[in-house]
Amino acid sequence: MKKELWRKSVLKRLIISFILILMPIYILSIIIYDLGISTLRNEISNSMVSQLSFYKDSLENDINRVGNLEVELVNDKDLNRLAAIPESMDGIEQMERILRVQQRLYAVKSSSKYIGDMYVMIPALQRTVSSTSVSEFDSDLFEKMKYMDSHPEAELDKNVIKYMTVSYPYAYMTNKREKLFIIVIEISKSRVIEALQSMVQNPAAGVMFVKNSNKSIIAADNNDLNQQVFNKITRKNNAEEIVVNNNRYLAVSLNSSVFDSTLCKYLPEDSVFYALKKYSSWFLLLTVSAVVIIVLFSIYMYNFIHKPISKLAASFKKVEKGDFEINIEHRHDDEFRYIYHRFNVMIENLKALVDQVYKQKILVQRAEMKQLQSQIRPHFLYNSFFILNTMARVGDYDNLEVFTEQLGQYFQFITRNAADEVPIEKEINHARVYSEIQAMRFSNQIKVRFDQLPDEFKDLVVPRLILQPVIENAFEHGLTMSNGQGLLVISFENNENQYKIIVEDNGNNLDEQILISMRNSLEENSESAEVTALQNIHQRLKLKFGPSSGLQLEKGALGGLRATITIFIEKEDQNV
Repeated sequence: MKKELWRKSVLKRLIISFILILMPIYILSIIIYDLGISTLRNEISNSMVSQLSFYKDSLENDINRVGNLEVELVNDKDLNRLAAIPESMDGIEQMERILRVQQRLYAVKSSSKYIGDMYVMIPALQRTVSSTSVSEFDSDLFEKMKYMDSHPEAELDKNVIKYMTVSYPYAYMTNKREKLFIIVIEISKSRVIEALQSMVQNPAAGVMFVKNSNKSIIAADNNDLNQQVFNKITRKNNAEEIVVNNNRYLAVSLNSSVFDSTLCKYLPEDSVFYALKKYSSWFLLLTVSAVVIIVLFSIYMYNFIHKPISKLAASFKKVEKGDFEINIEHRHDDEFRYIYHRFNVMIENLKALVDQVYKQKILVQRAEMKQLQSQIRPHFLYNSFFILNTMARVGDYDNLEVFTEQLGQYFQFITRNAADEVPIEKEINHARVYSEIQAMRFSNQIKVRFDQLPDEFKDLVVPRLILQPVIENAFEHGLTMSNGQGLLVISFENNENQYKIIVEDNGNNLDEQILISMRNSLEENSESAEVTALQNIHQRLKLKFGPSSGLQLEKGALGGLRATITIFIEKEDQNV
């Protein structure tokens, strides 16, 4: 008996498992602490080196890539014509070529977050064309830019960390010819600083660029600590421990040939190892507290794990017996509150699903009943027999055969098809047959244009009788006063996940008040039997395909009512 209880008691398993797990952890904790300090120190040092090296390489690769794009721009035909023979072009052609050059400058500038500005200085045009504007030519600045390659440390703008210039003709080609143009890229100091700051997660840490030429520091916070840290660094391209103002830091420095600078990052050791150092003082307290923790854990497991699981199991048993009115609550904000909530939602969804299936069935039955009531009625039969009589009397046997076959197909669909859903081809064929019957009845008054069903629609399965009632509504209400010029158009549209069937007439008796009333009636959720055919269709489409589907009513381009049946299918759904 005891063995059987042991197998069923999850609580006992959890408590004993906790003790078994706690013991080796307690024994190994001292060893783990010593190894952890050493390993973590090495990992942090290597991580800092790797992070800084990755950033430096990324920055230099980006700058080199931009430099290559700048060199490629020298061969631009528009730029060369503007610089060499601007007088051969009229104002419009010059503007077009300037715009194309601007587009290329903007493309290069947009490709790198470090570029503050990019422009071309063209003496012959007496213009400076930037990525966003065209300004007057600055001859003094042009002269400075001509020798920028030989004096890269020159500082023309405090917000520019580096000027990248390419001039044409190149210096090695000739020293006598004047420069036709100079392409200048300004690497923004503020954007580089912003990128540096993104590497700092600790407020006491810092990242900086130090110029090799003048030892000036570029950082978000230009304080004395940055200078002191840099002065203490002795090893390049590696991590080391330094002491500044009696504070220990881990520092990393890497040389950047692109910026002729040293990239440095430092991090206070206390912010990393503080928690581990405190561990040794708490270790004895952990020993004393171990027994108390086991007891408290046992009580906790009973109250917060065992009891909620038992309550959930009992609720499932009630659901198995058909009790859907159950609702369970959990007072603590933990996983069980979420599980209980999802359990309650599941029960509500089950109830809603049962109710949805019931409503869908009722709506289909109502639709079928309304069809039988509205279509199998005396005047519809009288008119059909009158047409048959006329065809037989005048000897129009070809049309007589077609008409009788159409009537047979029509009545067969509405009386013998018991399925709630049908392939859309059958639904469209039924609507087409109905339209042809009505077109024959009103041959002198109404013309019908029924487009072919696109191939994209043919895999759809839809509720029965969603199109024919819409067409019937157009014949009875939209085209009753057409005076021999009535037109009814049925068309199809497909846009990604949306499939649309459009029924539009050119009736002239639709005003704004009637349209608003018809729209409002679609959203009424009446439980009475007096649900209109259009409302029935709208509700069944929403039940079947979701809230994005349904029937939309609006005034059409032909002047009458435009009714659109929208079917929305999710991409992952293969068959509906």
